[in-house]
Amino acid sequence: MKRNTLFIVGGSQEQTFMKMGKKQNCNILFHPGKVRNGGVKSAFRKSVKNADCVVVLCDALMHETMYQVKDLCKEYNTKVVFHTNGFGASGAIAAGLGKLGAA
Repeated sequence: MKRNTLFIVGGSQEQTFMKMGKKQNCNILFHPGKVRNGGVKSAFRKSVKNADCVVVLCDALMHETMYQVKDLCKEYNTKVVFHTNGFGASGAIAAGLGKLGAA
């Protein structure tokens, strides 16, 4: 069975996301969402391209970063979830897997 890959943008709990992803049998790519001078596409391009779904933690980053990630998801035809219910690991991962139909 293929493991789904989620790219989580925002927050500061990288290790927690990795542990929760392992428990849910999915690969996690992570970026805290903070980029000098706002969102820069080049900082997110590789991860968006390699992900099955992107989970954007809306409460944990700037609007410009959200816009850049959204544009990249359109460019690569990658599913995206704008998670607005906090920035906990289990909720973010569940939202991404739910979008993929894997949960």
